[in-house]
Parts: sequence; C-alpha cells; structure tokens
Amino acid sequence: LCEGADIVIHLAALITIPYSYVAPRSYIETNVLGTQNVLEAVRSQGIPRMVHISTSEVYGSAQTIPISESHPLVGQSPYSASKIAADQLAYSYWSSFETPVVTVRPFNTYGPRQSNRAVIPTIVSQLLDHPDYVELGALDTTRDLTYVEDTAAGIVAAALGTGGEGEVFNLGTGDEWSVRDILATITGILDVSPQIREDAS
Repeated sequence: LCEGADIVIHLAALITIPYSYVAPRSYIETNVLGTQNVLEAVRSQGIPRMVHISTSEVYGSAQTIPISESHPLVGQSPYSASKIAADQLAYSYWSSFETPVVTVRPFNTYGPRQSNRAVIPTIVSQLLDHPDYVELGALDTTRDLTYVEDTAAGIVAAALGTGGEGEVFNLGTGDEWSVRDILATITGILDVSPQIREDAS
C-alpha cells in the first residue's frame, strides 16, 4: 500500500479506553506492532514523509496547564500506554534510521458524526431524549476541545509541511472547557433547564 506514496498518514488504532482494560493485548498488537509495520513499510519504500497520529491521552492527568509537548508521558490505561509505545517507536525510527516521521497529538476532537461515547454527543443525545434531566460524571473535569476541521487542518499541515521530523506537535487550542461549561453551552442552545445528576466517582 505504501509503494509509490509521497506521504503516509497513520491513523489506524484501537481507541476505546474502557475496552483496553478488558483486552490490553489487542491494543499492543494493533497500536504498537501495527505502528511498527507502518514505520517499516515507510522505511523500506523510502517514503518522503510520514505523519504518525498520537493522542493527548499519552499525557495522563495534566500536571501543568496548558499541556505542552514536554509534559511527562503517563500511561494511565493500556490504551495510553500502547500509544506512548507507538510514539517512542516513531521517534526511534527517526533516530535510528532517519525515517522522516512527524508525530501529531490531537486534543479532544469534536464535530459531526462523532461517536456517542464522547462528552458532547452524550450530553446532546440525553437532552434530546429527555430534556428534563442529564446524567454525567464529574462536572469540573476539563477538556481542550478542538473542532474536527481544525484537527484535520493540523494533520494536513504536518503532512504537507517541511521539517519537524522526529518531533511531536500538539493539536489543540490551549483553552480549558469544563464539563459544566459544555453543559451550560448546550442547554443554552437547546433552551432547556435539566436537572443534573452527577456521578463524580
């Protein structure tokens, strides 16, 4: 598949964090060994550029805000640990073989056709089903929300740009939104005043 390609953008991964607790081996096989397969294909075919898509999950719970690329990597789930390993593999291919790979770490992408497991679709779907109440986890948890078109533009910029090989680039806004802020924005748009059932455990 890589033969004759100018750029390879590697997005393939298992991403559902809760399932990684149930089947961690599948995350290692897909996210680590799968990334190694792509890196080796790019290397063997002499592809001029590869963009490896990572995740902000590799940082774990924020120790500093905003999170910079120098933030420590903390594998708080088998998923995040597998992505850390994939990122390190990407760096090792640059360091060892000069494989021209750039790593990009998106933050909380949202937008059309997003999975219902994410916070914004969860709130919207609940309120459309029953506008009188909403059930959520901790309301003070914060996110750096990035619209999908901006995430895509960042990936394209990394793919079409020059330089940055062996480096990591965060894709985010640098702004914090709490779940409470997100809920307030959505209830304002929908013009509803639901009872909030918070499960902070």
